[in-house]
Amino acid sequence: MQAPLHRLWLLPLVSSIAWFLTLLVLLITWVARGTPRYPGQANPYVAFISDIAAFELKPLFLVGSCITAFAFIGTVCAVHFARYNRRMYGIDDVWYKHWTSFVAMLSGVVAGAGLILLGVMDTFRFHEEHRILLLVCFSGLALSALCTTLVYFDQTKKPSRFRLLRLYCSASATIVLTEVGLGTCFTGLMYSGYWRIAGIFEWTMAFVGSLYMLAFVGFVAVPPEGIDARERDPLLQERGGQEW
Repeated sequence: MQAPLHRLWLLPLVSSIAWFLTLLVLLITWVARGTPRYPGQANPYVAFISDIAAFELKPLFLVGSCITAFAFIGTVCAVHFARYNRRMYGIDDVWYKHWTSFVAMLSGVVAGAGLILLGVMDTFRFHEEHRILLLVCFSGLALSALCTTLVYFDQTKKPSRFRLLRLYCSASATIVLTEVGLGTCFTGLMYSGYWRIAGIFEWTMAFVGSLYMLAFVGFVAVPPEGIDARERDPLLQERGGQEW
C-alpha cells in the first residue's frame, strides 16, 4: 500500500471544512451587519448565498469556492478509484457501473468548474451568466451524487466487511435523498412566493452539502496497515452480471 492512498481522506475533509467555513462566515457577516438587502437581491427577506458573496467578502467566497471545488473533484475521483483499485476495495463490477463511475467523475469536474466560475461571475455584475452557471453547477453536482450513490448502493444492502463502508454509504445515500427533498421544497417555495422560507431552505441545503462531502472520508480512509486481502472476498461483488 503506497503512502498517498492513506491521505485520500484529506480531500473530502478539506472540501467539507472549506465549504462549511465559507458559508458560516458569509452568514455571520450578513447577520452581524443587520441583514441588509443588496442591490438586485431576488429574495426580499433572506439574502441568497450568491447575493451576499457578490458584495460581502467576495475574495473569501472565491478562495473558499476554489478550495472546495478542487478538493471535491479530487474526492469524487478518489471515491471511484478506491472502488476498483486492487490496493483498496478492488470490487469487480459489471460494465455499466464502470461507465456510471465515469459519468460521476465527469459530472464532478463540471460541478467544480461551475462553482469556481460562480465565484468569479457574481450575481450582481454577471446576472444572466451567474444563473446559467448556477444551473450547470447544480446539475453537475446532482448527477455526480446520483451516479455515485448508484455505484455504491450495493454496499448498503448487506453487511460489508470493508470496515465501516456500509455505514458511510448509507449516510451518503441518506444525505443525497435529503438534499433532493430540500431542493424540491426550495424550488416550490420560491416559485410560490414564500421567499423567507425558501431562503432558509437554500442555506440549509448548502450546509447539508458539507455533510455530504464529509461522508466521503469514510469511503477512502485507508488504515495504516491497508485493507486486508480477506476483505476483498466476493461478499458483495458482481460476477457474471449477478450480485452476491
